[in-house]
Amino acid sequence: MNLHRPRASFALLAFALALGACNSNAEGPPVPGGVTAVSGNSQFAVVGSPAANPLVVLVTDQNGSPLAAAPVTWTVTSGGGTVANALSTSDASGVARMTYTAGPRTGAATVVATVAQFWTTSFTIYIEAP
Repeated sequence: MNLHRPRASFALLAFALALGACNSNAEGPPVPGGVTAVSGNSQFAVVGSPAANPLVVLVTDQNGSPLAAAPVTWTVTSGGGTVANALSTSDASGVARMTYTAGPRTGAATVVATVAQFWTTSFTIYIEAP
């Protein structure tokens, strides 16, 4: 007679119940699920001057609802110029804004907004001579 068999069966049953409890349908906290350019794309700016309109994004959660307090990283990836700050935070409506200032050369600049190091959207600003 094997006396260890009931203990092994009990341990397997306890493990299965614990695993099942981990797979509940309870939702966790909202997490970023995307970022979309709302306004400020395809605008014009004069060399060395701020763009007339801010760059505006909408951050959404995994269910597509606006997500508040999400950090948004802003990076000028081409064409020069600067953003007012490399980081902003979405407001209660999921909206984050940034000001772009054109660099010293004419052409096109690209600014990328990134959320959760994964979700991105980009803006193109056309830079003109004064």
